Amino acid sequence: MYGVSRIDQPEKKNHGWYVRVTFKGKTDQKFFADKGHGSKSKALKAAQEHRDTLVTKLPPNRQEAASRKRAVSKKASKKAPAVKAPAKKAAAKAPAKKAAAKAPAKKAAPAKKAAKKAAKKAKR
Repeated sequence: MYGVSRIDQPEKKNHGWYVRVTFKGKTDQKFFADKGHGSKSKALKAAQEHRDTLVTKLPPNRQEAASRKRAVSKKASKKAPAVKAPAKKAAAKAPAKKAAAKAPAKKAAPAKKAAKKAAKKAKR
């Protein structure tokens, strides 16, 4: 969605929509809290309305570009993501390679840890 982003920071109890539109190095930005607007959907609606008012202040060519971006993002959100299945041959070979690659790494790990500990002790 053009110019509107979701902000969720549970540790700061900060949930809402952030509007940001930049033109000629000047950024207009505003945060729309879910709690302040009554719900997540109401905050989103207010954020989109604010974004639209900011876009109307832009020159006509930038307004057209913004409307194209909004239209593309709406189409992309309606499409289901394509999931490709891995080829059967590649899937059969992959586990053997991974197992062979992991085995030497596990044996070398204790030696590396011991070398690091020795280096730390030598520094003290």
